[in-house]
Amino acid sequence: MKTEHWNTFALVVVVMAFAVLGPWLWREVRELPGRRALAARAGEHVVTLEVGGMTCSGCAAKVQGELATVRGVSAAQVRLREGRAYGLCARDVADSTLLTAVTRAGPGFRAFVPLP
Repeated sequence: MKTEHWNTFALVVVVMAFAVLGPWLWREVRELPGRRALAARAGEHVVTLEVGGMTCSGCAAKVQGELATVRGVSAAQVRLREGRAYGLCARDVADSTLLTAVTRAGPGFRAFVPLP
């Protein structure tokens, strides 16, 4: 009899988890890029930069804006809390070009490419 209660309890927990997390999971799956979008980005790579000197969301927006203007960068994202910037770039974009873009965002910003 105890086993039946535990099975019922487990089933209720799983159903509730799907009810709560299901909409979020569905949004995440829908936002995944399609096959064509992935094929279009086959010649690109992600560059991670450690960025210092950012103190607010305005700083992060400046750095992101400068990275986005670099020729060959198709997407840029800056995460203030982590102190990192990510760029989706063509393979021929040099890391030094991205580092220069961060410096152009403001005199207090410095960046480097972390070792793997």
